[in-house]
Formats: sequence, structure tokens, C-alpha cells
Amino acid sequence: MPTRLSLAVLVLFSAGSAALQLGGLHASMTIVPVRPVPTMQMAPAPLKTRTKQTFSTSDGGKGGGKSGGAAQVAKPKRKSHTEDVPMWKVIMLGDEEYEEDPVCEVLLQVIPEIGNLRQAQEKYREAELTGKSMLLVVPKEHAESYVEQLIRADPMVYAEIEEE
Repeated sequence: MPTRLSLAVLVLFSAGSAALQLGGLHASMTIVPVRPVPTMQMAPAPLKTRTKQTFSTSDGGKGGGKSGGAAQVAKPKRKSHTEDVPMWKVIMLGDEEYEEDPVCEVLLQVIPEIGNLRQAQEKYREAELTGKSMLLVVPKEHAESYVEQLIRADPMVYAEIEEE
């Protein structure tokens, strides 16, 4: 028994072929609109994990042996950046015109290695006694930035950099 869809296709096909042969549609022919048939869309398939198979062979790892461990999930290797970057010391220079409290405040604001007022006071006193006090060791670009910040601060704190 023909279904509605096959009848509709048959009517359309015959109407189309008659229109082609006769140059138009007959008044007695009617075209029945066909509703689209809903289709189900499939969900994408889950991604497969990459696996690395390792085999332990009795012939020294040259292949040929069929014994081995189960498949393991391969873990990405991280590239370590262990490139030797030259480090530089940021050194505060002692000055007779320094006042302890303002200089310690500047050190606390600019130098991240100095975490409290006591450490800042120790660095200040060391610079006053010896003429220099090492504040921190960083790559050259960072050291130059810290020196600029110390010089631009109010009050100005004199500093220099030396290669470690």
C-alpha cells in the first residue's frame, strides 16, 4: 500500500513531466504541497584520547615481541625554559641627606622583596653604614625598572645595578 509521501512524490513527478511535455499545467491537475519530513540530527561523537603503547620485549627493545603493558594515556611534555638569564643586583646607594622614614616608605612601595618596615629600615641602615645595600636580584630589564622607580620617587633614592 503506497504511503502519502510516495503518492505525493508520484503526483509531483507526473505534474512536472506533464508540464514539460505540454508546456504548462492542466487545469484539472493540482499540486499538493509536500511537508518536509523532520530528520533527527546526531550529536557529535566523543573525542578519543590519544594513547601511547609501550611494549617490553625480551630482545632489548628491537621489536618483534608481542608481550607488553596496557595502553596508557599520553601526557603532554612541557618545555622548560631553563635558559640562563643573566641576573643583576639592585643596589641602594647611601646618602647623607636621606631621612629614614621617607626612604623606608619608598622602599616598601617599590621593592616587592621588602615586605615590612623592619626590613626597609635594615636596608636603609646598611646603606648608611657601608655606602651600599643590595635590595634584590632580578633580570636586567627588571633591575633597570626598579632603579628608575627609585630615582623618580619622592624623596629620590639613589640606586644602581651590578651584574651578579
